[in-house]
Amino acid sequence: MLAGFNAPVALIRLIEGGTFSPDCDSSRIEEIFRESDSYRFDLYDRSQIVRESCRFREGARSDGETRSLFVRPGLGIDPESTLLIGDLGADMPIALDYRIDLQRPRVLYLGVGGWIEVAENFDSFCNLILAVPGETFK
Repeated sequence: MLAGFNAPVALIRLIEGGTFSPDCDSSRIEEIFRESDSYRFDLYDRSQIVRESCRFREGARSDGETRSLFVRPGLGIDPESTLLIGDLGADMPIALDYRIDLQRPRVLYLGVGGWIEVAENFDSFCNLILAVPGETFK
């Protein structure tokens, strides 16, 4: 469990194995996330996931700046059904969205046009980001 959610097995395995910090080149990140303005790609460790997800939920309950992050065009997001796992820079979080499937959350990020789906589930996200020739994450 991470911040109240059953985290995907692959996420826990990658965090515990210390491999949840991919070294992707910027052109690959731009291709996957479709953002040319992103200046970094950061995937959180266990404590950061818990801290940032809780902070996101708390901010959503107030009238603070965080509230503006989910009132955007695109897919939208429900902070109570979200686990933040990384970011592309300031105000560009990468999230697991549990609204549709509690067992296989889709991966979204907040881009210029609002919340955008990156992958239909975390395993697919791993196959995009942590691609190792000949290896598939499951």
